[in-house]
Amino acid sequence: MSRGEAIVERGKSFRTKTLRMHALENLIFDQACAALNGMERTQLMQEAVINEAARLGVRWSVEPVEPLATSWPYLPERGDEPTEVRVSITVSLSVAELITRAAEHVHASEPMFIIGATLAHIGRLKACFKVIHAETPEEARAIRADLEKIKLPPQYQYPRRAKRG
Repeated sequence: MSRGEAIVERGKSFRTKTLRMHALENLIFDQACAALNGMERTQLMQEAVINEAARLGVRWSVEPVEPLATSWPYLPERGDEPTEVRVSITVSLSVAELITRAAEHVHASEPMFIIGATLAHIGRLKACFKVIHAETPEEARAIRADLEKIKLPPQYQYPRRAKRG
């Protein structure tokens, strides 16, 4: 074996998470991915869970996570309506562990944490994403307009920040 070569025989570096969703959740995720120039669903969900875990204080640190003072507001409301859509996403080992730790922290199942975090992430994108790295101002306007069209349940809607004059 020459320098620079590595042999890894420990196993897979990714884990599959299976989610059962309502049709509306699936539609919202499809709309968000389309609005974000065809982003893959797995990428959207990974961004969402990493951001939500960090927001909750669940991160790679030797410091313990502070307990939640209130219940997690983004737990999807399921009621009696059965789920209609089953999807699988693939995440890295480190993201899989963050999902487990964050779900435990908010007292939710991993799928419910992933779905709730992603819906909340889409709400934040709608309210705060400026699209400053779009190729053109027209592309940025189109992305923001497509995000604005997404109808989210009330718990995932964020007030817009006032523009500074």
